[in-house]
Amino acid sequence: MSEENETGFLEEPTILSVGRYMELVVKLKFLDDAIIRSNDPEEVLTFRYKELGNRFIIPWRKVKGKLRRLVMEKQRGLEIEADCHLKDDLCMHCPSCFLFGGTGETSSAKVSYNILARVFGETFISTTEVGEIQPYTANAVDEKTLTTGQALMNIVTVPAETEFLGVVTLRDPTPEMAAIIVDNLKRLSRLGARSVEWGRVKTEILGYRLSDREELSAYELVEREEEEEIKLGLTGIEKQKLPKVEEAYRNLDIQVKELLKKEKLI
Repeated sequence: MSEENETGFLEEPTILSVGRYMELVVKLKFLDDAIIRSNDPEEVLTFRYKELGNRFIIPWRKVKGKLRRLVMEKQRGLEIEADCHLKDDLCMHCPSCFLFGGTGETSSAKVSYNILARVFGETFISTTEVGEIQPYTANAVDEKTLTTGQALMNIVTVPAETEFLGVVTLRDPTPEMAAIIVDNLKRLSRLGARSVEWGRVKTEILGYRLSDREELSAYELVEREEEEEIKLGLTGIEKQKLPKVEEAYRNLDIQVKELLKKEKLI
Protein backbone atom coordinates (compact mmCIF):
# COMPACT_ATOMS: atom_id res chain seq x y z
CA MET A 1 0.00 0.00 0.00
CA SER A 2 1.33 3.42 -0.93
CA GLU A 3 2.15 5.74 1.96
CA GLU A 4 1.12 9.39 2.23
CA ASN A 5 3.69 12.16 2.06
CA GLU A 6 3.64 15.37 4.10
CA THR A 7 1.13 16.94 1.69
CA GLY A 8 -1.47 14.25 2.32
CA PHE A 9 -1.00 12.78 -1.15
CA LEU A 10 -0.02 9.18 -1.78
CA GLU A 11 3.58 8.64 -2.76
CA GLU A 12 2.68 6.31 -5.64
CA PRO A 13 -0.51 5.22 -7.43
CA THR A 14 -2.34 2.13 -6.21
CA ILE A 15 -4.59 -0.49 -7.78
CA LEU A 16 -6.97 -0.75 -4.83
CA SER A 17 -8.47 2.41 -3.40
CA VAL A 18 -7.25 3.57 0.01
CA GLY A 19 -10.08 6.08 0.43
CA ARG A 20 -8.30 9.38 -0.12
CA TYR A 21 -10.15 12.12 -2.02
CA MET A 22 -8.96 15.43 -3.42
CA GLU A 23 -11.99 17.60 -4.15
CA LEU A 24 -11.33 20.59 -6.41
CA VAL A 25 -13.93 23.36 -6.43
CA VAL A 26 -14.07 24.71 -9.98
CA LYS A 27 -15.74 27.86 -11.30
CA LEU A 28 -16.52 28.14 -15.01
CA LYS A 29 -17.38 31.54 -16.49
CA PHE A 30 -18.48 31.71 -20.12
CA LEU A 31 -16.86 34.58 -22.01
CA ASP A 32 -19.37 34.35 -24.83
CA ASP A 33 -22.62 32.47 -25.45
CA ALA A 34 -22.47 28.70 -25.14
CA ILE A 35 -24.55 25.78 -26.35
CA ILE A 36 -25.02 23.17 -23.61
CA ARG A 37 -27.56 20.58 -24.72
CA SER A 38 -28.37 16.88 -24.86
CA ASN A 39 -29.79 15.99 -28.29
CA ASP A 40 -32.32 18.58 -29.37
CA PRO A 41 -30.50 21.43 -31.19
CA GLU A 42 -32.94 23.95 -29.70
CA GLU A 43 -32.58 22.69 -26.14
CA VAL A 44 -30.41 24.28 -23.48
CA LEU A 45 -30.01 22.13 -20.40
CA THR A 46 -31.73 23.48 -17.30
CA PHE A 47 -33.03 21.90 -14.12
CA ARG A 48 -35.52 23.20 -11.57
CA TYR A 49 -34.30 22.66 -8.02
CA LYS A 50 -36.70 22.93 -5.10
CA GLU A 51 -34.52 25.42 -3.19
CA LEU A 52 -32.37 26.94 -5.95
CA GLY A 53 -35.05 27.47 -8.58
CA ASN A 54 -34.44 26.98 -12.31
CA ARG A 55 -30.72 26.80 -13.16
CA PHE A 56 -28.55 26.15 -16.17
CA ILE A 57 -26.62 22.90 -15.76
CA ILE A 58 -23.60 21.26 -17.40
CA PRO A 59 -23.57 17.46 -17.03
CA TRP A 60 -20.30 16.04 -15.71
CA ARG A 61 -19.90 13.84 -18.78
CA LYS A 62 -19.43 16.96 -20.93
CA VAL A 63 -16.75 18.39 -18.65
CA LYS A 64 -15.07 15.01 -18.25
CA GLY A 65 -15.00 14.37 -21.99
CA LYS A 66 -13.33 17.69 -22.68
CA LEU A 67 -10.90 17.27 -19.78
CA ARG A 68 -9.87 13.80 -20.92
CA ARG A 69 -9.19 15.03 -24.44
CA LEU A 70 -7.00 17.80 -23.07
CA VAL A 71 -5.04 15.31 -20.95
CA MET A 72 -4.51 13.04 -23.97
CA GLU A 73 -3.54 15.98 -26.17
CA LYS A 74 -0.84 17.06 -23.73
CA GLN A 75 0.30 13.44 -23.35
CA ARG A 76 0.75 13.02 -27.10
CA GLY A 77 2.74 16.24 -27.20
CA LEU A 78 5.19 14.60 -24.80
CA GLU A 79 5.31 11.49 -27.03
CA ILE A 80 3.73 9.27 -24.38
CA GLU A 81 1.55 6.57 -25.98
CA ALA A 82 0.80 8.85 -28.93
CA ASP A 83 -1.49 6.24 -30.53
CA CYS A 84 -3.84 6.07 -27.53
CA HIS A 85 -7.27 7.41 -28.52
CA LEU A 86 -10.74 7.41 -27.03
CA LYS A 87 -13.16 4.49 -27.27
CA ASP A 88 -11.70 1.54 -29.17
CA ASP A 89 -8.07 2.64 -29.31
CA LEU A 90 -7.19 2.98 -25.62
CA CYS A 91 -3.77 1.58 -24.75
CA MET A 92 -4.83 0.80 -21.13
CA HIS A 93 -1.43 1.57 -19.61
CA CYS A 94 -0.81 5.32 -19.91
CA PRO A 95 -1.49 8.27 -17.56
CA SER A 96 -4.74 9.15 -19.34
CA CYS A 97 -6.16 5.61 -19.18
CA PHE A 98 -5.13 5.31 -15.53
CA LEU A 99 -6.85 8.58 -14.61
CA PHE A 100 -10.04 8.27 -16.66
CA GLY A 101 -10.45 4.51 -16.96
CA GLY A 102 -11.19 2.10 -19.77
CA THR A 103 -12.48 -1.35 -20.68
CA GLY A 104 -9.75 -3.73 -21.78
CA GLU A 105 -11.86 -6.13 -23.84
CA THR A 106 -13.24 -3.39 -26.10
CA SER A 107 -9.99 -1.47 -26.52
CA SER A 108 -7.41 -2.13 -29.20
CA ALA A 109 -5.09 -3.40 -26.43
CA LYS A 110 -7.42 -6.40 -25.87
CA VAL A 111 -6.22 -6.84 -22.28
CA SER A 112 -7.98 -8.87 -19.60
CA TYR A 113 -8.40 -6.03 -17.12
CA ASN A 114 -10.49 -2.87 -16.80
CA ILE A 115 -9.43 0.39 -15.18
CA LEU A 116 -11.88 2.32 -13.04
CA ALA A 117 -11.79 6.10 -13.37
CA ARG A 118 -9.90 8.00 -10.69
CA VAL A 119 -11.33 11.32 -11.83
CA PHE A 120 -15.02 11.91 -11.31
CA GLY A 121 -17.40 14.75 -10.68
CA GLU A 122 -20.98 15.95 -10.73
CA THR A 123 -23.32 18.29 -12.55
CA PHE A 124 -22.11 21.90 -12.70
CA ILE A 125 -24.84 24.36 -11.61
CA SER A 126 -25.15 28.02 -12.61
CA THR A 127 -24.72 30.50 -9.77
CA THR A 128 -27.75 32.50 -10.91
CA GLU A 129 -31.26 31.47 -11.89
CA VAL A 130 -32.28 31.17 -15.52
CA GLY A 131 -33.77 34.40 -16.87
CA GLU A 132 -35.47 34.92 -20.20
CA ILE A 133 -33.75 32.79 -22.84
CA GLN A 134 -33.19 34.60 -26.13
CA PRO A 135 -32.69 32.30 -29.14
CA TYR A 136 -30.07 33.20 -31.73
CA THR A 137 -31.45 33.06 -35.26
CA ALA A 138 -29.21 32.15 -38.19
CA ASN A 139 -29.55 31.11 -41.82
CA ALA A 140 -29.52 27.38 -42.32
CA VAL A 141 -26.93 26.10 -44.79
CA ASP A 142 -28.00 23.75 -47.58
CA GLU A 143 -25.64 20.76 -47.31
CA LYS A 144 -25.78 20.06 -51.04
CA THR A 145 -25.23 23.55 -52.46
CA LEU A 146 -23.41 24.96 -49.42
CA THR A 147 -25.53 28.11 -49.74
CA THR A 148 -27.97 29.81 -47.41
CA GLY A 149 -31.57 30.36 -48.38
CA GLN A 150 -34.76 31.40 -46.65
CA ALA A 151 -34.63 28.62 -44.06
CA LEU A 152 -33.79 29.81 -40.59
CA MET A 153 -32.66 27.92 -37.53
CA ASN A 154 -32.86 28.92 -33.88
CA ILE A 155 -29.89 28.35 -31.60
CA VAL A 156 -30.65 28.56 -27.90
CA THR A 157 -27.59 29.52 -25.86
CA VAL A 158 -26.42 29.98 -22.30
CA PRO A 159 -25.69 33.74 -22.06
CA ALA A 160 -22.14 35.05 -21.86
CA GLU A 161 -20.88 35.76 -18.33
CA THR A 162 -22.96 32.95 -16.84
CA GLU A 163 -20.95 31.30 -14.06
CA PHE A 164 -21.10 27.68 -12.92
CA LEU A 165 -19.78 25.87 -9.87
CA GLY A 166 -18.80 22.20 -9.72
CA VAL A 167 -16.60 19.75 -7.88
CA VAL A 168 -13.98 17.61 -9.63
CA THR A 169 -12.74 14.75 -7.47
CA LEU A 170 -9.45 12.88 -7.77
CA ARG A 171 -9.42 9.58 -5.90
CA ASP A 172 -6.22 8.38 -4.20
CA PRO A 173 -4.20 11.32 -5.56
CA THR A 174 -0.45 11.40 -6.00
CA PRO A 175 1.41 14.69 -6.67
CA GLU A 176 1.77 13.66 -10.32
CA MET A 177 -1.92 12.88 -10.75
CA ALA A 178 -2.91 16.15 -9.10
CA ALA A 179 -0.48 18.16 -11.25
CA ILE A 180 -1.94 16.70 -14.46
CA ILE A 181 -5.58 17.36 -13.50
CA VAL A 182 -4.91 20.87 -12.19
CA ASP A 183 -2.93 21.83 -15.29
CA ASN A 184 -5.60 20.60 -17.69
CA LEU A 185 -8.46 22.17 -15.76
CA LYS A 186 -6.65 25.46 -16.22
CA ARG A 187 -6.29 24.67 -19.95
CA LEU A 188 -10.06 24.20 -20.29
CA SER A 189 -10.91 27.18 -22.49
CA ARG A 190 -13.92 26.02 -24.56
CA LEU A 191 -16.96 23.95 -23.68
CA GLY A 192 -20.23 22.87 -25.25
CA ALA A 193 -21.48 22.18 -28.74
CA ARG A 194 -19.99 24.02 -31.76
CA SER A 195 -17.08 25.06 -29.54
CA VAL A 196 -15.05 26.23 -32.53
CA GLU A 197 -17.25 29.33 -32.56
CA TRP A 198 -19.06 29.31 -29.21
CA GLY A 199 -18.41 28.52 -25.59
CA ARG A 200 -15.15 30.24 -24.67
CA VAL A 201 -14.78 29.75 -20.95
CA LYS A 202 -12.55 30.95 -18.12
CA THR A 203 -11.74 28.19 -15.64
CA GLU A 204 -10.72 28.94 -12.08
CA ILE A 205 -9.91 26.54 -9.25
CA LEU A 206 -11.25 28.18 -6.08
CA GLY A 207 -9.48 25.69 -3.81
CA TYR A 208 -9.36 22.06 -2.80
CA ARG A 209 -9.96 19.77 0.15
CA LEU A 210 -8.29 16.46 1.02
CA SER A 211 -10.37 14.02 3.00
CA ASP A 212 -11.19 10.36 3.54
CA ARG A 213 -14.63 10.93 1.99
CA GLU A 214 -16.45 13.12 -0.50
CA GLU A 215 -17.82 16.13 1.36
CA LEU A 216 -18.49 18.88 -1.16
CA SER A 217 -21.33 19.31 -3.65
CA ALA A 218 -22.14 21.93 -6.26
CA TYR A 219 -25.65 22.27 -4.82
CA GLU A 220 -24.37 23.31 -1.40
CA LEU A 221 -21.69 25.58 -2.89
CA VAL A 222 -24.27 27.44 -5.00
CA GLU A 223 -26.45 27.83 -1.91
CA ARG A 224 -23.63 29.73 -0.17
CA GLU A 225 -23.69 32.36 -2.92
CA GLU A 226 -20.71 34.45 -1.78
CA GLU A 227 -17.36 33.34 -3.26
CA GLU A 228 -15.41 34.16 -0.09
CA GLU A 229 -17.79 31.98 1.91
CA ILE A 230 -17.33 29.19 -0.64
CA LYS A 231 -13.55 29.37 -0.18
CA LEU A 232 -13.81 28.87 3.60
CA GLY A 233 -12.41 25.47 4.52
CA LEU A 234 -10.61 25.14 1.19
CA THR A 235 -6.86 25.28 0.56
CA GLY A 236 -5.59 27.37 -2.32
CA ILE A 237 -4.11 25.14 -5.01
CA GLU A 238 -1.17 27.53 -5.37
CA LYS A 239 -0.05 26.54 -1.86
CA GLN A 240 0.50 22.97 -3.03
CA LYS A 241 3.96 22.45 -4.49
CA LEU A 242 3.05 20.19 -7.36
CA PRO A 243 5.65 18.88 -9.82
CA LYS A 244 5.97 20.45 -13.25
CA VAL A 245 3.34 18.95 -15.50
CA GLU A 246 5.81 17.51 -18.06
CA GLU A 247 7.67 15.78 -15.23
CA ALA A 248 4.36 14.59 -13.78
CA TYR A 249 3.33 12.90 -17.04
CA ARG A 250 6.66 11.12 -17.46
CA ASN A 251 6.82 9.95 -13.83
CA LEU A 252 3.20 8.77 -13.78
CA ASP A 253 3.72 6.90 -17.06
CA ILE A 254 6.60 4.97 -15.48
CA GLN A 255 4.68 4.37 -12.24
CA VAL A 256 1.57 3.07 -13.99
CA LYS A 257 3.49 0.61 -16.15
CA GLU A 258 5.49 -0.62 -13.13
CA LEU A 259 2.29 -1.03 -11.12
CA LEU A 260 0.56 -3.03 -13.85
CA LYS A 261 3.64 -5.25 -14.25
CA LYS A 262 3.78 -5.79 -10.50
CA GLU A 263 0.15 -6.90 -10.55
CA LYS A 264 1.03 -9.15 -13.55
CA LEU A 265 -1.51 -7.40 -15.75
CA ILE A 266 0.96 -6.57 -18.51
